[in-house]
Amino acid sequence: MKRNNICKTLFVIVFVISFSIKTNAQKMVQNVAAWIGYEMYLPFKEDGRWGLLLEGYSKGNDFVSELQGSFYRAGANYYLKNGNRLGAGVAYQWDLPYDELSLPYNNPDYRIYEQFIWRIVKKEGNEVWSQRFRMEQRWLGRKDDPNNTSDHFDYYKFENTLRYQVRYQLWFKQRWAAVVYDEIHIRTNASSGNENYLDQNRLYVGTAYSLDKRREIRMELGYMNQIFWKAPDTESGLSRMNHTIRITLTTDLPFKRK
Repeated sequence: MKRNNICKTLFVIVFVISFSIKTNAQKMVQNVAAWIGYEMYLPFKEDGRWGLLLEGYSKGNDFVSELQGSFYRAGANYYLKNGNRLGAGVAYQWDLPYDELSLPYNNPDYRIYEQFIWRIVKKEGNEVWSQRFRMEQRWLGRKDDPNNTSDHFDYYKFENTLRYQVRYQLWFKQRWAAVVYDEIHIRTNASSGNENYLDQNRLYVGTAYSLDKRREIRMELGYMNQIFWKAPDTESGLSRMNHTIRITLTTDLPFKRK
């Protein structure tokens, strides 16, 4: 996708989100959260074809005073010759009730995922556009009686989610970069009046600092506006907005050099 087309896509997404925020502001529960974690792309060899993806987050509400949940992802990547990436694997999320819309019990979220990342690198690596297309098959633990305090789940609700992310990263100094992305989640099998096909949106603005000259190990700090429309983890099917501070260790460090 050309740069102008990506800019237009970002503009349309931000416009739709801004309109939705304005029209739904009175209906949304709002939280202030913090996510601390890592995202690691780990090629087995430098310029090799295969590698690992490891990802994990601890999520807190009211910054870190209340646990919101935890998330882990593991998978395999295949690096194409043009720099794009194919990947697949598994993920697990553990959700806790953290606001008045949440289900009143802890619940698991098991996932299988498949993804494709399309990258455009310009200006000797200082400007990177990327698009990520990810499909997730999710099994959500549910109880017939929300007040049941046992560890047993009566059934697992299945959801198939398409996630599309467009991201821009600009290195404005040798070790400093600006990062912005938007990611939209579409629930492809929404089946009732309490479910939207449009599940959630994540709009992120932040900065990255490289810990090494190759820019393979980075710390990112930024703000993410996360909106859920008729969130799947709520009994009422209402909407919420999380104002989230994200601190992330990211890497592209190979296990073996040439």
